[in-house]
Amino acid sequence: MKADTKRRPEPEPPFTRAILDAVPHPVVTLSDTGQIVDANVAAEAFFEVSLPVLRRRPFAEFVPFGTPLLGLIDQVRLRGAPVNEYRVDLGTPRNGGERVVDIHVAPVSERAGHVVVMLQERTIADKMDRQLTHRGAARSVSALASMLAHEIKNPLSGIRGAAQLLEQSAGDEDRALTRLICDEADRIVKLVDRMEVFSDERPV
Repeated sequence: MKADTKRRPEPEPPFTRAILDAVPHPVVTLSDTGQIVDANVAAEAFFEVSLPVLRRRPFAEFVPFGTPLLGLIDQVRLRGAPVNEYRVDLGTPRNGGERVVDIHVAPVSERAGHVVVMLQERTIADKMDRQLTHRGAARSVSALASMLAHEIKNPLSGIRGAAQLLEQSAGDEDRALTRLICDEADRIVKLVDRMEVFSDERPV
């Protein structure tokens, strides 16, 4: 029986472009020299420049200096296998500061040295979770400072009171020691008072 030699037709370029633009995450294709070959609408929005501008400049100019993304791209070219990296900040003054993304980089098998980079921005919920974690840590520090202040001051008050009672019936030599106890207790109280700044929830 003769094998069926018919092949499915290749997608038309406009159709391919429509598919690429339908992807909600930034997708960028890079040449073997690091030049941007193509990018979808989401990538234009992420980098806040048009596709013609993206194509005119190296990809390294649109990401932070020293970002691990560039190392991942080199790794994919070297190994010929896709890699993923999570929670990478690609924020720059151009795109408005912190932009934490998950990164997916894969080689283009039909063209040597070409890679596809897809960026997936972390969700609003994830950002809120990180903010709540930071606030929770701040509250823990406040609670710890308040507890320590309370637990340290109470015994110090007892020590100072006992030293004052001893001072009343002590001789001159011993009175110097009881005075030293009171002075050192007062010094510790002042240090604890300075620590209590961490438990003050008023705006600085």
